[in-house]
Amino acid sequence: MTESVVAARGIDGLRADVLGEVLVDGDAGYPDAGRVMTAEGRPQVIVRCAGANNVVAALKYAETHDLPIAVRSGGHHAAGFGTNDGGVVIDVRPMDEVRLLPDDVVRIGTGATWGRVAERLGKVGLAISSGDTASVGVGGLMAGGGIGWMVRKHGLAIDNVVSAEVVTADGSVRRVDAATEPELFWGLRGAAGSLGIVTSYDITAVHQPTVHFGTLLYPWTQAKQVLNGWAAYDAPEGLTSSLQLAPTMMADRQVPVAIQVCATDLATLDPLRHLGSLITEKVAEVPYAEVFSDMSMPADWRPRIRNGFYNTWSPKLSQRLLEARPRIPGLAIEIRSLGGAYGAMPADATAFAHRDARFMVNSVLMGSPEQQGAQQPKDFDALWRSMKPNGAYLNFISDPTDADLDSCFPEQHRTRLAALKQTVDPGHVFRGPLSVPPRPEWTGGRRHLMRWAMRSRR
Repeated sequence: MTESVVAARGIDGLRADVLGEVLVDGDAGYPDAGRVMTAEGRPQVIVRCAGANNVVAALKYAETHDLPIAVRSGGHHAAGFGTNDGGVVIDVRPMDEVRLLPDDVVRIGTGATWGRVAERLGKVGLAISSGDTASVGVGGLMAGGGIGWMVRKHGLAIDNVVSAEVVTADGSVRRVDAATEPELFWGLRGAAGSLGIVTSYDITAVHQPTVHFGTLLYPWTQAKQVLNGWAAYDAPEGLTSSLQLAPTMMADRQVPVAIQVCATDLATLDPLRHLGSLITEKVAEVPYAEVFSDMSMPADWRPRIRNGFYNTWSPKLSQRLLEARPRIPGLAIEIRSLGGAYGAMPADATAFAHRDARFMVNSVLMGSPEQQGAQQPKDFDALWRSMKPNGAYLNFISDPTDADLDSCFPEQHRTRLAALKQTVDPGHVFRGPLSVPPRPEWTGGRRHLMRWAMRSRR
């Protein structure tokens, strides 16, 4: 079909090609479909894709009409990657299949949420090492790696992927694995957003019907002691934990220090019980599906989020974080434990690079822009300039920069990704602040580059 015919068909033609809904401004549901957690977009068209062929049709429409692309699964990324203004939103949420295959492999559509996945698998005693929030989409979390409550026992979510179906920029629908297009399979595990639109993953599940999950609380006055003691504990890989420091604007600055735990063996918690004057311990054996929380926030909040990986911990890091808290009353801090199975994977095995990291600091500046004021964002950015991490996690960055792209993908990984990108997306169709560009970097206009990528469909 010629471009002029496709263009003439317009939205009606797109609707004829797509099984799912195609929404434009004025349609019922359009405002909600264009809104994600931290952004209210005004896309020209939203395509709710019921299958890979619908994704191909949406890409073709974007190419023909010279429109930018956003891909949405859960819509949780704080940078608002799941929507745009004036472009095409490819919404994969209708592709939410959760199907058991032989050998404990599960085929999961990237539009499913992790809460749905965990509930479905829990009925047969299975689980997948994945995120920690029920409403987060599979596609979004997998694009960056997938750090969850079993990361030390079973690795990242991407570490358990055995194959994936992906639509690349030329409109091809590919099923890739370690034997079929192994380089693309390597790249999808940690940099999927740079390379295409994944429509489903086949993931190996583990037999883990229950875990010991809950929280230990310590006095706020013992934050330094508890933090340093927690970081020094060389925990068995069956224990994944995080230390959480709530914003000082809460409870008159006296919110307890919280250590949240997920353990396969209750005995591994013993050293954590003696880090200070334990206030309370609420840990119970629960189905794995119950560890997934849900999240909501006021519609006007625009949290600023930054993170960093650390290969080692030092008292100086504790000091910087604790000194920043009274200066930034909206600052929430979570430090996640890594290592174990996460670190056992070779650094070059996937596009996700940071296997030497033992800790990840995730920080959030809470509130609306008015509540944050002019000074808190400045102090927040100054804190991170002083933190000097060993890398960054793609999924927890609200205001990405070129420096963040370098932090997410070290030079060796970025060079390899750029070469792969040149092969599967030379026109840089899938582009964004955290997308690795091809080499040499494309300098032509968007209409030209999208024709370049899609010409094999002509």
